[in-house]
Amino acid sequence: MTTQDGDLLSNARATARLRDLVSRLDESAMSRSLGGGWTVAFALGHVAFWDVRQDVALQRYLRGDGFAAEDVTTNATLEAIAPLFDPGAVGAVAVRAAEQLDATLESLTGDQLESLRRAGVAYAIERWRHREDHVAQIEEFLP
Repeated sequence: MTTQDGDLLSNARATARLRDLVSRLDESAMSRSLGGGWTVAFALGHVAFWDVRQDVALQRYLRGDGFAAEDVTTNATLEAIAPLFDPGAVGAVAVRAAEQLDATLESLTGDQLESLRRAGVAYAIERWRHREDHVAQIEEFLP
């Protein structure tokens, strides 16, 4: 891995920002509506899911099984099971998922990162974009 990869550095900054946000959230903040049926807890569960999903896909890639395609029904499926999320735990799960994915990405060589980018799955490397979008979304609704 090249420690100078801009996306990996941005991932680390976004994970730190996520960690800071989660440390400031209480039970009432977790239930705050973000609109569209989403709550803070659901947004964090969504971020956690997608980081875990990319980590699992990267593990497959590292085993030589290829990078699994995404399913367009995933977000709707997550919304349907959102009531199962534990608002008290979802923030910590989101941070752990981000940290785990960051570690997996940091273990990749520069050639592996470039291969994934050329294959059209840069989104699996550029996790900072997704994290930053949802952290900003949540911060907008906090007092």
